[in-house]
Amino acid sequence: MSRKKVEQYKEQKARRKEILEKEKKRKKMTKAAWIAGGFLVLGLICGAIGVTIRNQYREYQANLPNYTAASTMLVEDLAGVLTTEAAE
Repeated sequence: MSRKKVEQYKEQKARRKEILEKEKKRKKMTKAAWIAGGFLVLGLICGAIGVTIRNQYREYQANLPNYTAASTMLVEDLAGVLTTEAAE
């Protein structure tokens, strides 16, 4: 081996502990980023599903018949039917 390679090897050996710590830290950070990204995607999907369900429910509620306005007409019609039946 050349002298340059020997010096490089000695330097790496002296800093091996620091290098391994940096690699472990980088791996942990990468793993944490992937987990956070996964939770973010999962949260976005669940949020989109929730918004869709809420919109469908609101549409369903809007399409239900309104009995408050129709009940007064129904009472008036029944009153009219009862008076015509009594007159006959």
